[in-house]
Amino acid sequence: MTQAVLSKPHADPMGEHLVPGSNISNPVMIEGCACEVTDSEGRTYLDLEAGPGVVSVGHCHPRVVSAIREQAGKLLQGPGRYYSTLTSGLAGRIAALSDNRLSRVFFANSGAEANEGAIKLSFKHATKTHRQGYGVIALEHGFHGRLSLPLSLTGNAARKKGFGPYSAFPGIVHAPAPYFYRSGAKNELDFGAACARSLEDAIKTRAAGEIVTMIAEPIICVGGVFIPPANYWPEVQEFCRKHRITLIFDEVFSGWGRTGRMFAHEHWDLEPDAVTFAKAIGGGVPLGGFMATETLGTAFDEGDHFTTFGSNNQIGMAAGHAVLDILAEERLADQAAEMGKRFVAGLKQLAITHKAIGDVRGLGLMIGVEFVKDRETKEPHPALTAYVQKTLRARGVLVSTTGVHGCVLRLTPPLVITADQIDHAIAEIDAVLHGAANV
Repeated sequence: MTQAVLSKPHADPMGEHLVPGSNISNPVMIEGCACEVTDSEGRTYLDLEAGPGVVSVGHCHPRVVSAIREQAGKLLQGPGRYYSTLTSGLAGRIAALSDNRLSRVFFANSGAEANEGAIKLSFKHATKTHRQGYGVIALEHGFHGRLSLPLSLTGNAARKKGFGPYSAFPGIVHAPAPYFYRSGAKNELDFGAACARSLEDAIKTRAAGEIVTMIAEPIICVGGVFIPPANYWPEVQEFCRKHRITLIFDEVFSGWGRTGRMFAHEHWDLEPDAVTFAKAIGGGVPLGGFMATETLGTAFDEGDHFTTFGSNNQIGMAAGHAVLDILAEERLADQAAEMGKRFVAGLKQLAITHKAIGDVRGLGLMIGVEFVKDRETKEPHPALTAYVQKTLRARGVLVSTTGVHGCVLRLTPPLVITADQIDHAIAEIDAVLHGAANV
């Protein structure tokens, strides 16, 4: 490699040197502030994706930026297996969120790594408690990341095609998800109870060995944003306790105030054995991890688990402290609850006019709008969903599409979104749907 190549900057605005992936798309974003981002042409967009789900405190929050700048002049990366007051302090603050019930914290780089580490921890605990297997229950439609084990846990076949055994980790059983809208059931509580009971069927008919772990999102987000019936999670928790199954909640997307509580499982007063996290805690820089009970969290022996960055990443630790400060002082969980109600109410009003809206559902600022060709048959309408996303982007509003059927518009804006911005987003969606008669 010549010195000229090493020293000469080379712009790659079209991503021609990047490995193709779902996150590579125009326009080219260069700046962001709160709920807005600006592209290389100077155009501003209302961001209803947020990273996705990463910049819950807003793009470039001044306190996050300040914390990163200050720490960058002190220490970027810890030298190895040494304590850091920033890291220990952040772990203590995270443990305190559960009144120290989840007293042990491990820091990683991403949600996929957090989920893999939590499952690994549960397996070591199973070994130490003399269990007779290493089976895992996950949910259909669930999403847990793109590494081998997390991808195997993911309940969406489209994510796994073409990867052979990479996405076929042994011992995983997928159980039905609490997807009420497409269930055909008439009563939501009856459906919730039936879904919970299906876990008993899973361990009796599909598990090759003893099930020792269950991992699930309290609110399945990437799979289509559906909120479980009120009785579902309490009954699942009882099932796990009955069978001595370690219950892990994947709160990578739903955590840190997004649903109106610090963590989504708090809506049902649940007590999981472990909770994984990532995305929003870093405020825009990579940071993830998991927290666990004292019994589970001390199952690893020396050298069992480690990551080069994680707890040594002092930029991430500084950002994490700033994010916790912002969430508390700006009461962003309460803000998410209030603004979420406004958003859902406005979208449900649109559904009166636009028959292609089959369902509107959400909790806080985790919202899904499911498009259908016919409300009676509920036939998915992925073409309309893609059209709405593309047309909204052209009009200056960024949204995600998601779900196994590709027909759900996912709205997960920064928690600092204002009422005026929500009203603007609803008006834009309304306008796009009015122009979509022939899609």
